[in-house]
Amino acid sequence: MAVGFLLAPDARNHLEAYFLLFLAAAGISLRAARILTPSSRAFVLGCAALLRATLLLRAPDLSDDVWRYLWDGRIASKGISPYAFAPDDPRVSAFAPRIHGRLGHRDVRSVYPPAAQAAFRVFGAGGSLLVWKTFVSAADVGVVALLAGAGGPAAGYAAALYAFHPLPVTETAGQGHLDSVGVGLLLACLAHLHHRRQALAGVSFALSALTKYISLAAAIPLIRRGRCKFLAAAGLAAAALWLSASRPGVSPFGGMDQYATRWDFNSPLYSSAVGLMDTLQIPERAKEAFLGLKNGWGHPGWMQAVFPYFYSAFFARALLGLVLASLLIGIGVRVRRDDRAVFASLAALLILAPTLYPWYLLWVLPFAAKLRDSAFLYLSFSIPLSYALLYPLPGVSSGLILAAEYLPFAALLLIPLLRPSAPPPLPSEEAG
Repeated sequence: MAVGFLLAPDARNHLEAYFLLFLAAAGISLRAARILTPSSRAFVLGCAALLRATLLLRAPDLSDDVWRYLWDGRIASKGISPYAFAPDDPRVSAFAPRIHGRLGHRDVRSVYPPAAQAAFRVFGAGGSLLVWKTFVSAADVGVVALLAGAGGPAAGYAAALYAFHPLPVTETAGQGHLDSVGVGLLLACLAHLHHRRQALAGVSFALSALTKYISLAAAIPLIRRGRCKFLAAAGLAAAALWLSASRPGVSPFGGMDQYATRWDFNSPLYSSAVGLMDTLQIPERAKEAFLGLKNGWGHPGWMQAVFPYFYSAFFARALLGLVLASLLIGIGVRVRRDDRAVFASLAALLILAPTLYPWYLLWVLPFAAKLRDSAFLYLSFSIPLSYALLYPLPGVSSGLILAAEYLPFAALLLIPLLRPSAPPPLPSEEAG
């Protein structure tokens, strides 16, 4: 199957072939996990490395993110902050014409945090796809090593499944996505906590969060476990990275405001929330109430800045954000086992976020593999269908794609909740 991915035609224009290969590889990965669970760590790591090596020379064809990585690295190597200018800005647009023409969202400044920018500067400044993809593939093999080294009966299964799973193989070695680096650092954080190395755990968490902000969702259970030493180390490491990436008038948040308010993709919950706001006319009613307050308070100047936010998409994001905050607090307080709490926190973020690209599932896949969570394992196998939302197939509606992705997933989530719990055992006659 890996050779098939390598030799297949451009996936963007031949999605049907890509889906068939992915489905076959998914079945193989499940079988491999069952067979190779008792295998040596070195053998599983060798398989993981070999599978990823097959795709290193193939050009990315489903995502253009990797070109933004190389662009940011090239701009930084010239002493210019990637957060200062969008690629289409005339002051930088001519610096790397070969890369510039492949970029998406050229009107948006970089959204990648400082640790990611450091990786772009080291491994991407030369503009070599092979160097960058080798780096993220090595990080992905590191994820397999961390899963295998976690110990316990689930470690071998999780490592083998992740090693053979087509999602990390195609999204890291194939498309060159950065997420394997952040995921590896998050798993390293958990490993350090397990061995009571709170300071190292804090540094690992800060690096993970500043590779991609996704891991911030797991902050509450990690701080609960690591306590003051963890929090201090994470705070110091994050502050050092943030300050090193900051320059006068340039914030490392870059274009995050546009990402947070504009981006949406493959999220049925977000679409439903927007529809609810439209149906109930929540923004219009809120605006009327706000105007009443504004008139009553004498038209203070600060209230004028609020007007651009009275639209359904913003209210939907605010609603989902409140639900997410409640869930993260509840998970952090009630779920005592670290890996389950981190998994649940990341899962809540991904499901409630307005944007869910296939490679975002890499953040929960190691935990789903270890815990054998059927719902998220199914989603990790079905999420590539969402590429048909980006590159439509003739006769295939977006509703059909979302149904194939999420209806079985929702059923698998609900089945354990609906299953009646076993009654407590009756006391024995001797005890009674």
